[in-house]
Amino acid sequence: MPIFHAVVIVAIYLAAAMLVAVLGRRRKWGYWGYLWSSILFTPLLGFLFVLAADPPPKQQRGKEQAR
Repeated sequence: MPIFHAVVIVAIYLAAAMLVAVLGRRRKWGYWGYLWSSILFTPLLGFLFVLAADPPPKQQRGKEQAR
């Protein structure tokens, strides 16, 4: 059963990386940036990247149109 365990571990790893990517989809790097950083490093480090990232600037529709 060691092959089964390896498959389960890889599935959990990829699911955690995808969760981090979903959490970071509205951040600076977007979904794909956080997904690849989580896969390349670890999902824990990817989560720290999400926490450290600045959210994108908020767009103010009324003030931009008035100028």
